[in-house]
Amino acid sequence: MSELSEQAGKALGDALGAEHAALWVYGLANAFVGESRVRDAIEEAVDQHERLRDTAEQAMRQAGLTPTPAQPAYEVGGDVRNQSSAIELLITAEGDCEVGWRSVLDNTEDAGLRRTALDGLTTSATRATRWRLTLGRQPAVEHFPGQR
Repeated sequence: MSELSEQAGKALGDALGAEHAALWVYGLANAFVGESRVRDAIEEAVDQHERLRDTAEQAMRQAGLTPTPAQPAYEVGGDVRNQSSAIELLITAEGDCEVGWRSVLDNTEDAGLRRTALDGLTTSATRATRWRLTLGRQPAVEHFPGQR
């Protein structure tokens, strides 16, 4: 990939920003979880978000764009007090990633970038569903992930 439209570049920058935020949120949430299965799921999610972040940064650089930098901290919209509230925050972060990657899909024709965006959308939607199931929330699956 060497060129992105203005809309595709903005969408990719937004998706990258969502990945940065998700990584920060996962670090915060990790401090509030007690179950080993939840810690394992967090570790797996962090690996996937790091992979998507790195891919997005590389795509932006190849297109001659400056990657969206990570912020030192992110607004979480409330108090995180325990494992349940931490998982609620993870669901929100995954939803933000879904929106970001869905926008990339809607704004690019580049096959490689579309594969990355589909991967990001699919893995975030799957993780959000798993987190909802962990909390016992129904319905666990949202219709049309990434559309808000």
